[in-house]
Amino acid sequence: MNFRKTDYDNYDYSKFWEDNKRLYEDKAERMAIRTLLAGVNKKDKLIVDIGCGYGRLFNEYMDFGTAVLVDNSVNNLKNARERIKKFLGDDPDKISSVFFIASDATSIPIKSDCADVILTVRVVHHLDNPAGYFDEVRRILKAGGVFILEFANKRNIKNIFRFFLGRMDTSPFNMKPSQVGETILNFHPEYITNFLKERDFVIKKRISVSNFRISSFKKFPGTRTLIFFEKIYQKFFYFILLGPSVFLKCVLNKKIDENTTGANNTGANGKIKIEDILICNSCGKATLSISGSKIECKNCGSNFVIEDGIYNFKLKA
Repeated sequence: MNFRKTDYDNYDYSKFWEDNKRLYEDKAERMAIRTLLAGVNKKDKLIVDIGCGYGRLFNEYMDFGTAVLVDNSVNNLKNARERIKKFLGDDPDKISSVFFIASDATSIPIKSDCADVILTVRVVHHLDNPAGYFDEVRRILKAGGVFILEFANKRNIKNIFRFFLGRMDTSPFNMKPSQVGETILNFHPEYITNFLKERDFVIKKRISVSNFRISSFKKFPGTRTLIFFEKIYQKFFYFILLGPSVFLKCVLNKKIDENTTGANNTGANGKIKIEDILICNSCGKATLSISGSKIECKNCGSNFVIEDGIYNFKLKA
């Protein structure tokens, strides 16, 4: 996904979340996702989780008819697949409606006008080319589809205090993204919303998230108390974007292309076959032939592989 110096194929991202140090952030993010997905029709609908990691948030959208999990890291996807198989247990019908794709975020092998919902959490701050990513989201999402996006907020209350106290050189108020370490970019909310508005997205709701993310607070008063106040903030003060993380719910207001091949991708039983929504990410054509563990594009001759249940469009056969 054009990650900057972040190699998730050699790092087990699940360990980032395993201890209780980030339990507060996990609960706060899930709270926001549930709010933004409330009222969204899930029956026989397709959700695409772009930058799914190890499938941490899968149980928040498992009620969708079909889920496609996309990540740049094959290692992340392998962990996601194993985790989700254990989570779903002996439900082969549900397992058959979950698919895993390895690809770059700016070149996703999914047909245009195909997804009903797209979810992206903790991804945009890693991208070198967020414009290319937003272009892909617009292409894949159906007209009227829902896009739920999380981004790291540079204009958060902690940065504002640090700036006025002279402990931070970069202003949290300008539009320029701020670099954190070697791999993270924080964005001004207007910087992100401009990307979205230019691509015909209408922002329906904004939620400030992880508003009490201070390490010392996790020890005292503790995570349970922080979540109590987080619920209050997200319910009544969600529009005051002072938290380190911002969630947006957007609806795509683009014209329906009557000639699209992706909009009606469900079968008679409401099931979606993965081969019916895939395209070649080299030439963009829906001319893929799947045989065993190999994927071949009849148009441009590109070849890809299926390994451990993952459709790998990064590794050519």
